[in-house]
Amino acid sequence: MGSGIVHLLVLVVLFYVRTPASLVIPGPEAVTVALMDPSALVPALPPQPEPPRPAPHVTEIKPVDDTGVKLQPPPKLKPRPEPKKEEPPAMPAPTLPSATVGTSGLKGDVTVDGRNFEFTYYLVLVRNKIASNWTPPAGVATGGKPVRAVIYFRIGRGGEITGVRIESLSGLEFFDRSAMRAVVLSDPLPPLPLGFSSGDLGVHFGFDWEAP
Repeated sequence: MGSGIVHLLVLVVLFYVRTPASLVIPGPEAVTVALMDPSALVPALPPQPEPPRPAPHVTEIKPVDDTGVKLQPPPKLKPRPEPKKEEPPAMPAPTLPSATVGTSGLKGDVTVDGRNFEFTYYLVLVRNKIASNWTPPAGVATGGKPVRAVIYFRIGRGGEITGVRIESLSGLEFFDRSAMRAVVLSDPLPPLPLGFSSGDLGVHFGFDWEAP
């Protein structure tokens, strides 16, 4: 009986001491795997436009006549005639011809606007007064050659002088200034003749002078 108890204890010890064996669950020997198409993972691209079709080949048609069509040259344009330069109207003949006035060697002539002025005596008064107010410019020598300047001005009904300007230059500035000064110093001139119907009179006064 004692050996039976010993054997029982040995079996209990061996039951608890031995390493537990791993359990293996039997299963199927082959595994079925489903494979996917890689293109299915790429997003679909929009459809590309079709490339343009090449133009159909056109056969070059050559004219039968080798010379072709001759083009006429453009007509030659006639040159336009150049406009004629308008020359200033010629000065009418002096109403009062040139004459020496005073002792300074000045010669004066008077021309008026219009041809209906018949009062020569009045122009003599105008010339004498203007000549009396003219003096030769100091230091000006002409070498014996005459110089001429023309001064234009208007005489009002009461003799007042307006619109004085140099109409023709002499080439000597001091001589031109002396002529202008003589006209300005002569303001006022004698009143216009009563028989003259216009309200004023345009006068071209010519100054001629020569110095050694």
